[in-house]
Amino acid sequence: MQRSRLTLDEILAKHDWISAFAHPPDVTSLLHDNVAPSPLQTTQLKASLEGLETPLVDILNDLDLLRNAVVSLEARSLRLQSLKNDYETALSPIRRIPSEITMEILRRSWKDNEYRGIFSGRRLAGFNVFTIREGPWHLGQVCSSWRNVIKTLCPELWASMTIEIPFSPNLNAEVPLKADAVEILRVVLERSCNHPLDFNFTCYDPVSHSEVEEGESQSMKQCFDIMIAQSRRWRVVEMTIHPSYLPGLSLIRGKLDLLRDMYFGCCRDPPSGDVRAFEIAPKLENLHLKGMHREASIPFPASNLVSFSDARPFAGDQLTLTYLDVVKSAPKLLSFSYNDHGVQSLLNIHPVPDPPSPVMASSVEVLSASSPSFLRSLVLPSLKKVTLKTMYDLDMEEPVIKCPAGALGALHQMLLQSQCSLTRLCLVDADLDDNLANIIRLMPRLQEFAIEFYEWVPDIADNYGPIMQSLVTHLSEVSVVDGSLQHSMVPFLQKFSVHLHTIRYAHVSFINSAFVDMVASRVRRPHDIPHLTELSLWMMGRGWSYALSTESEETLKRLEDEGLRLSFCLDDGDTDEVVSDSD
Repeated sequence: MQRSRLTLDEILAKHDWISAFAHPPDVTSLLHDNVAPSPLQTTQLKASLEGLETPLVDILNDLDLLRNAVVSLEARSLRLQSLKNDYETALSPIRRIPSEITMEILRRSWKDNEYRGIFSGRRLAGFNVFTIREGPWHLGQVCSSWRNVIKTLCPELWASMTIEIPFSPNLNAEVPLKADAVEILRVVLERSCNHPLDFNFTCYDPVSHSEVEEGESQSMKQCFDIMIAQSRRWRVVEMTIHPSYLPGLSLIRGKLDLLRDMYFGCCRDPPSGDVRAFEIAPKLENLHLKGMHREASIPFPASNLVSFSDARPFAGDQLTLTYLDVVKSAPKLLSFSYNDHGVQSLLNIHPVPDPPSPVMASSVEVLSASSPSFLRSLVLPSLKKVTLKTMYDLDMEEPVIKCPAGALGALHQMLLQSQCSLTRLCLVDADLDDNLANIIRLMPRLQEFAIEFYEWVPDIADNYGPIMQSLVTHLSEVSVVDGSLQHSMVPFLQKFSVHLHTIRYAHVSFINSAFVDMVASRVRRPHDIPHLTELSLWMMGRGWSYALSTESEETLKRLEDEGLRLSFCLDDGDTDEVVSDSD
């Protein structure tokens, strides 16, 4: 008890003698050699050692006392800091911010919160209404004032949403839908007031395999019906549904006053009946369709149309005349994509009886198509970007769908009659012939050129290899222009890509030293002249070979040091390794 009453100074003074303590000379000498102490010295040393035990215990006790005091003081300091924070929080200026300003802050902070799924292919998305940790649900948990503002003054925060069964990346599985999912959606719509709706609705499969799935299926169908009833508020919609939901769309015809963007897809096997849901939509600017039945007619207004795409199974030329009329009657149209051709084994089940009259569309700048009949009928003087492809997708796990024979020739004819100046050309599984070189000659301002094949087998290699080699030769040729050397074809090319996705025991003859020399010649241009800045070279498959030596590979990679952005992937599945990968 006495020790606890000592002051800090008294505790320190009690141990001052330690600082002045020193060994006697005879002890000091023993510490500097290995001589054993004498009997007298041994007795003295033992006595001195015993004399240190008590002060050592004493000083350790004092240290424990001081440590306990420090711990106690630190705890009291933390308590005082907490009290200080409480007072500062109560006096925080943010508490005096009017609700209207809080509302504006929350609105502005949310404007850029949307995402577009690069890998999922989604164009838009908001918070998942069934995930309480997202979006305005989450913001409302900050404090009661925020919750009140979000509930009553920020309808737009509730009006951008995703309606689908949540997916957990951690579990790599769907999260079971809440039992009150339908009521949750009703609350969200109530809080969105009458604000225009931007939403994604996804429901792939209403087939149930368990009691839980049956409940989820019924809930999603009710949610679909609720959104259908809100169609007059639709502004931007991305919807992927099961065919069984299609009849419900008939209820929205004539009730799409605000609809601007529609991205609509149908999974599985859609029925052949017409879909007239979008026939009356006066503000429609962007319409993108995917997976519809090849014979389904889907009328829509074209007066304000800016962007359109339709990807569906092979339909011959059934839609050619319809879509030529769309191009003709859409004065604001900038981008048009029509990819339904390509199944070589089928006859043209709906041939065009007579060649259609040419359709002039001076506004179109971007085109993706593969139908020869459609391409030959277009005159597009403002065209800048062209993709020649079918609707084939690598994830479809179906035989590769090539562009129909004659598509390249039809593209050449369209470019001739359009007299346009392309800046980008992409050819995907095109039936290559001499028209490839003819097309390249028509595009002196071309900046981006891409060639892709989802299948490269011996027959294709034998037929297309020489054509690709000829292309490399043409791209290497130079001529004198205004006293200096310039590439004769596409002199302003800046991005070039060659992707062979599925090579099967074939030789890639055109990837050789001449290819590397061509690339190098386009990289090593004066800096004040447009030159090749990006090269993407991907070859993937099994049992394939190419004519590129190790030395040429190294030369290609060293071009990165000269400013070339190189994406280089050579993957042979038979070797279980990536031969070369540079990015």
